[in-house]
Amino acid sequence: MASALRNVSLAKENPDFDDTVGADAVLEGLGYQQGGTLIVGIESGGPPVMVYSWIAVCLLTLAVAYSFAEMCSAYPVAGGQYSWVAVLAPPRWARGLSWVTGWFMIVGIVAMGAVNNFIGANFVLGMANLSHGAFVIQRWHTVLLTYMITVLAMAVNIFLPHLLNRISKAVLLWNILSFLVVVITILAANDHKQPASFVFRDFQNETGFNAAMGTIVGLLQTFFGMCK
Repeated sequence: MASALRNVSLAKENPDFDDTVGADAVLEGLGYQQGGTLIVGIESGGPPVMVYSWIAVCLLTLAVAYSFAEMCSAYPVAGGQYSWVAVLAPPRWARGLSWVTGWFMIVGIVAMGAVNNFIGANFVLGMANLSHGAFVIQRWHTVLLTYMITVLAMAVNIFLPHLLNRISKAVLLWNILSFLVVVITILAANDHKQPASFVFRDFQNETGFNAAMGTIVGLLQTFFGMCK
């Protein structure tokens, strides 16, 4: 199997750099994920935990990325982790460990897809409530809208795969522009700005747990954005 992986033939037409970055922006949805879980970090440690945990998680993620890059350069296969496990694990355990790794990947993909659709539904309903104060969000609204987003994404992948590259580029552009618009608007419109100590020093814990447990809960906000 190792020799087969070493001799794998790569596609003749590699995607462009902007296609790759755009697809990554779609898969990660980093800004939306962080926005959807922002309240977790605010209540569990506050800005200091969010800032310092982001730096720490980025460093740890880079370490993982470098390890994956080494394996990817040696075995550039679409299977990814479960193929690498099949090659690098001891022969006695390779098949079983590869099977378990593959199922962990599938469960993670399904779970993250459900969470992302749920967050998207909450964003849409939140905007509806913000625009129309009389509108009351019900739990079944969220469920139905989550299903609708799931079906829409499935339909695009089945019937409109030729548009995926264009959608990826559009999402990449939307991510960049929306980030700039939000940051500039907040800085320009907010007259009451917090001091630097609020961002880098003042610990806030509204979870009801002790400081250590509150910090651990606050780490979830950063980990969720980088878990993909």
